[in-house]
Amino acid sequence: IVRATSANGCSTDIAFSIDCTGMIAGRIANEEGGEVQNVEIDVTGMTPLSTDINGEYSIEDLIPGNNYTVTPEKDVDHTNGVTTYDLVLISQHILGVQTLGSPYKVIAADANNSGTVTTLDLVELRSLILQIYDEFPSNTSWRFVEKDFVFPDAANPFATSFPELISYNSFTPNEELADFVAV
Repeated sequence: IVRATSANGCSTDIAFSIDCTGMIAGRIANEEGGEVQNVEIDVTGMTPLSTDINGEYSIEDLIPGNNYTVTPEKDVDHTNGVTTYDLVLISQHILGVQTLGSPYKVIAADANNSGTVTTLDLVELRSLILQIYDEFPSNTSWRFVEKDFVFPDAANPFATSFPELISYNSFTPNEELADFVAV
């Protein structure tokens, strides 16, 4: 069989059958680089899959020309990592005494998903810590930001929309990376 590769990366044999699929792969890690496992990865038109123990995933056999959207989701154990010390840090941030220091921490502090960090977020966190409720009524336990996104205003990550999914329009059969920062 004679096989040739075209400019778009697809290969064809003498009978003109097409061997042309692509892959999207990525890693989900927190701001410090620690992997986050068991994140559900939803891809348009595909069966959801989860990240492995290294926070990695891959979706293979994607058809060129199709549109795909990669959306990570995880909404479990809302109290994981939440402490009363967080209330102190967020209070200092609100009062302007000391900022949280990163856009990801500011996103995490927005417990009620309002796009601002206020005393209402402290109320939400306090209610969670005191087990008045076991999950945030208006937010998920995890949020995900495209890793390559640069916040125009790192002190206020809500000043512009930040990408919580990655879309591929008219997918090409190259390996695409879809990395996210877990918040």
